[in-house]
Amino acid sequence: MDIFIALLRAVNVAGVNRLPMADFREALAKAGLKSPQTYVQSGNVVCGSDLSLPLVSDTIADTVLATFGFRPPVQVLTAAQFQAALASNPFAGVAAAATQVHGLFMDRVLPDQTLGFLKSVAVPGEQYAVRGRVLWLYLPAGFGRSKLAKRVLSLPIGITARNLRSITAIAALAARRTVPT
Repeated sequence: MDIFIALLRAVNVAGVNRLPMADFREALAKAGLKSPQTYVQSGNVVCGSDLSLPLVSDTIADTVLATFGFRPPVQVLTAAQFQAALASNPFAGVAAAATQVHGLFMDRVLPDQTLGFLKSVAVPGEQYAVRGRVLWLYLPAGFGRSKLAKRVLSLPIGITARNLRSITAIAALAARRTVPT
């Protein structure tokens, strides 16, 4: 059995795509995922499964659709992939980074031409770095005020964002899980 982290996009935002965490965990357990745990109300799940990564993603999205009536985009990583993503954070030493640094988890690597686009929309002080399928943003004025963040989320790619505080907490939650042998 492997440990997976699933990041759902656009749940419990301004009353849209309501997903009560206790009911969500129960539904995932009924769908066969092992001991699902959630972090905060924004669709972060740590669970165990013998399924492949794509099947875990489909199971979660299909379960939400069947139980709650909507099918959110879901980014799934193994615990090892998630820990590696956290370790790749190029802004780890930035003061107050927990809320100003964001990891944007993508379903594929950004094309090279997108990097020029990012440079054109970033304002002075904003920084970005691509590490595989994670786009790291340092946004000193905050995510909600950033044109860069807004434009990145509109790219035609599966993507979901978490701030460094959430990423660190989810990684810790996953690290506490044990994989039975």
